[in-house]
Amino acid sequence: MTAAPYCLLLLSLSLAVWSVPIDRNAASHDAQPPQAEKAEESVMDHITLLKQFEHLDPHNQNTFEAKDLELLIATATKDLENYDAERHEEFKRYEMLKEHERRQYLKGLDQEKREKEEQRLRELEEKHRQHPKVNAPGSVAQLQEVWEETDGLDPKEFNPKTFFKLHDTNEDGVLDEQELEALFTKELEKVYDPRNEEDDMMEMEEERLRMREHVMKNVDLNHDRLVSLEEFLKSTEKKEFTSPKEWQTLDETKPVYSETELQQFEAELLEKEAELSRKAASLRQEQELLNERSKALEAQKKEYQQAVMEMSQRQKNQQVVQVVPPAGTNGELQFHPDTKKPEDPNHHVPQVVDADAQNVPPAEPPQNLPLHTL
Repeated sequence: MTAAPYCLLLLSLSLAVWSVPIDRNAASHDAQPPQAEKAEESVMDHITLLKQFEHLDPHNQNTFEAKDLELLIATATKDLENYDAERHEEFKRYEMLKEHERRQYLKGLDQEKREKEEQRLRELEEKHRQHPKVNAPGSVAQLQEVWEETDGLDPKEFNPKTFFKLHDTNEDGVLDEQELEALFTKELEKVYDPRNEEDDMMEMEEERLRMREHVMKNVDLNHDRLVSLEEFLKSTEKKEFTSPKEWQTLDETKPVYSETELQQFEAELLEKEAELSRKAASLRQEQELLNERSKALEAQKKEYQQAVMEMSQRQKNQQVVQVVPPAGTNGELQFHPDTKKPEDPNHHVPQVVDADAQNVPPAEPPQNLPLHTL
């Protein structure tokens, strides 16, 4: 919802609750906390507080009256006007930047190429100017063209009231800014085509804004940035509706800036470029410092890895004992497997007998043992 219809909604709501008191002290005195008496002692300056809001009457603290609504509409209108002014300023800076880049581009060419490029640009500008006549926005010719080509109706049966209702797309009884700007599409298509190199779509949107402001200036009698049916019908009774002045497009009114403004803009660009260059140099220095630190860290990492590998190798050398087998007659290594030779059955192994054991007489049984009787 746009800001302007929002104002009308507030108007309807305010009429429904006209002069309804807003009792900020509706709560029971008994329900107040014990500190209420101290709070009442500190007096708040409500008038000073309300003055911070431009859309409220600071002298009326309890009800929303007609003056509050008027202030609200005026504030919303002021905000939208500021928005349009910002759009115009943005477009001006866009045009100055485009001209600055064009001059810089031509300056970088040699004389022969520069002359050819200047000739090509002049031809494009001339080609852009070759377009059908643009009807003045809001005129009978412009509206009848929409009636015929967009609505598909007979131009001889053009009726302003029917036209208004057809293009009040949200049926809120007024034509807002978006609904008005939609009426200018057919006129803009005569001048601008996104497929053509010579047509700038940013200029087309600026042209649309200029057309809407032109209609609002002539039709919006109460300056609420909305066109009511009554205002629209009254505009059809004016001389400008049937015999308007010839509409001049942007290509006929350019440039939208002066040479002094362009020079000031270029000076600002140079200052910004110098600032960006300083920041870029600082970033390069930081990048170089980071690269040096990264290289130092990488070298330390390699040294650490080498030290770990050497320490691991020393530990392995201490734990593993290498046994070198004896060499043979021809210098080859001889390995002796740990196997046991089979015994020869014909080989007799002499038994070794202890001499002292041979001279020991056999043991005799014990004598004179007691007899056991049963």
